[in-house]
Amino acid sequence: MLYALAFFILVLAVLLLLIWLRKAQFDAVHRNFLDLEDHYGGRVIRNGFAIRPKYSGVFKDNRMSISISSEKKTDDHPRQFYISIYMQVPSQINFTVLSNSWLSKKTETTKKKRFIKKIVRDHYSIEVTDNAIFTRINIPRLEKLIESMDPFAYILVSKRGLILERLSDDLIADTEFNKLNQLLTSMEQLTRIVSEKG
Repeated sequence: MLYALAFFILVLAVLLLLIWLRKAQFDAVHRNFLDLEDHYGGRVIRNGFAIRPKYSGVFKDNRMSISISSEKKTDDHPRQFYISIYMQVPSQINFTVLSNSWLSKKTETTKKKRFIKKIVRDHYSIEVTDNAIFTRINIPRLEKLIESMDPFAYILVSKRGLILERLSDDLIADTEFNKLNQLLTSMEQLTRIVSEKG
């Protein structure tokens, strides 16, 4: 009986420690989002004790939101966190930029017809639905922007706006104002560059 009680207390202590570490991490992200609020207005939303914060605001007259998401840990891969950014800045053309290493871990396949061109030393790929779209993308200038946003899982560029899922091994460092500001700047430039001919 005494051993069972000691085991229960140990498990409870470990659980409380994990909750505290998670809260401390999200508290730091919350403070980083408050820096965005100071610079761009908007607001930080957090609905609970150890809940991930979200930011909603405006960047250069474009509505945007930033949140944290994650994939559950599997036998093959550790838990992976993502910084998810939506920016309501439309593009003249639709395409997706995908990380080839991230894509190789996905087992899902699509039946839709796609055209793919590898870029940035084969680390990323541009995916389009019409091969003619490649002629409207300034590949060298696009590659420079992609390198400034590395690492990320994918960027969806469409006439409705941009969605970026950025891989993060350190949420606190990756949500600091300077890093997010550079990322937002590159995203905003992306739609203007790709509509120009190379």
